[in-house]
Amino acid sequence: MDADDDIMPVFTGQHERTIDSKNRVQLPFQLRSGIDVERDGAGLYVTFGEQPNTLRLFTERSFRELSERMETEFIEGPEPRRFERQFYGLTSHVDVDKQGRFVLPVRLVRKARLGTDVYLVGQRSYIDIWNRADFDKAIGIDWDGDDWPEWQSFLRARPKGSA
Repeated sequence: MDADDDIMPVFTGQHERTIDSKNRVQLPFQLRSGIDVERDGAGLYVTFGEQPNTLRLFTERSFRELSERMETEFIEGPEPRRFERQFYGLTSHVDVDKQGRFVLPVRLVRKARLGTDVYLVGQRSYIDIWNRADFDKAIGIDWDGDDWPEWQSFLRARPKGSA
């Protein structure tokens, strides 16, 4: 195993894209260049995002790792089975062509109310797809005023157990 095998891509930035009439969207080069086909797989998984009206993209590797971490079989009650039915049943594997385009499932796009103008937003180990207007509201940046984002506590945070 090569030392680079353990390195996961880090997705950042917001990228304006358009969903065309065939539900295709293009993965920007800046995001695509972080994906190593040998390490991360050639396709993507798309499902509902954590935020309402968003979709989430995972590399094949990051989706597999997420699935391994979610051990819902040991949680009692009907909710874990409902979650698995929804999460895995509504997640689709999509192929990415040489231009970086992939087709979003119609049902997911409709439920997320994405429209044609979207942002693909890097979120460290995954990519979220947002309707542009919804993202601009959710990001909470006062672009015209004097308020500055307060990131200090997050940028200076240390892992639990470290001094």
